[in-house]
Amino acid sequence: MRTIIFASGMAALVGSAASADPAPQPQRPPSAELAKRCRELSIKAYPPVVAGSTKGDAIAERAYFTACIKKGGKPDP
Repeated sequence: MRTIIFASGMAALVGSAASADPAPQPQRPPSAELAKRCRELSIKAYPPVVAGSTKGDAIAERAYFTACIKKGGKPDP
């Protein structure tokens, strides 16, 4: 009896795995040249500030860098 329950449990498990949505494919990391270019552009757009200053905007700088990477090194003008 245990074998039948186990086998039917496995069949249910296999059936649910087959009907699930496929996993998204991982994205390829950006090239080193692209990352360096976007880093330079983001530093130019958001220059470094003195430690302890309240004028920095790290969130905007990261968003700019991410947008630059997504657009292939060509951020909005």
